[in-house]
Amino acid sequence: MSPSDFNPIGPDAFDLGHDHWGAYSAWAPDRELNPHRAHLPDVEKWGILIYHKNPAGKWCAGFCTFAGDVQREVAPTAVTWDVISWEPLTISPSVLCSCGDHGYVREGAWVPA
Repeated sequence: MSPSDFNPIGPDAFDLGHDHWGAYSAWAPDRELNPHRAHLPDVEKWGILIYHKNPAGKWCAGFCTFAGDVQREVAPTAVTWDVISWEPLTISPSVLCSCGDHGYVREGAWVPA
């Protein structure tokens, strides 16, 4: 395996560059346990986890919930990001992690702020 093929997060993560990796999360509730959500469709791309190194050099992750009708109903107070483009992925506004990491996801790449 070459260094460019290395994926520290898992098989579904994708390289955003600048030592940042993304992995989509889905939303698909158990409708028997959550009958009040039965009318809502599953959401294949609910949001994205962005993995990166914190200032101490340890792996950290921040999560961005994408703006959408289901997200607004299920989590009406959640902060959301607009998806400008899926392929390549561009979201807005910028992403600021609690560790201080700050940047943008533009055209499928991490752009440091």
